[in-house]
Amino acid sequence: MSGVIKEDIKRMLDIMGVSQNIYKPKPIIDVIILSYCKDPSIRQMNINCIDSINNSSKNYKFNIIMVETDTEKKHMYPQPNVTVIQPYEKFNYNRFLNIGLNFCKNDWVLITNNDTIYQKNFIDNMMKANENDPHLLSMSPMDDDSGYQTDMGFDKDVHYGYEIMKQLVGWSILLSKKVLNIIGKFDEDFTFLYQDADYAKKLEKNFIKHGCVTNAKAKHLVNVSHGMVAPKDYVEMTEGMEKMFKKKWG
Repeated sequence: MSGVIKEDIKRMLDIMGVSQNIYKPKPIIDVIILSYCKDPSIRQMNINCIDSINNSSKNYKFNIIMVETDTEKKHMYPQPNVTVIQPYEKFNYNRFLNIGLNFCKNDWVLITNNDTIYQKNFIDNMMKANENDPHLLSMSPMDDDSGYQTDMGFDKDVHYGYEIMKQLVGWSILLSKKVLNIIGKFDEDFTFLYQDADYAKKLEKNFIKHGCVTNAKAKHLVNVSHGMVAPKDYVEMTEGMEKMFKKKWG
């Protein structure tokens, strides 16, 4: 199509009052969800999480990577933008995140628990926060049912900081790929708990801004995802991770 014809079309659209933005491709957010789909209730929880993400925005599209721990069968989902990866190895939270990252080709990645429901415009509001502060490269949403978060108040658009369960919640982190270029991939020595605390320390050490975006809303079904850990491994992946974190960071 010649430049003259393109300009004629633009002028025609302007006269008709039609926004030309509708012809621009929507930006894509990569999403990593970790799952242990051992029964139908977990599958339904996964579907609810996926649907809440897909239905949250008219301005963004999502490329969803489901990293599945269960190896008893092949897992598939009806939503066409979901890719299921089955590593066929023992569950390791950060290793599975890193496997998911290999399938992420876009500038921003949402890391989310499967026991999370997102409200309308959560991603729009997060990206707006980054637009207002381009140095804000890592963000979490706010759960209005979490006393830890609501105690921060609603008087600020963004609550900056690195406190776990407050500004930074491990169940939902949106990060720019620029962050990974600085801090590297996730430390696979942290197999479950304290992986979010380790991430927070890396952000703080490298002076990378993180904040809870007050008007980006999500509901976390607390501790439902803990069923991903086998009982025989639970002590090592909880108390053991605490010891490792203290040894690494003091």
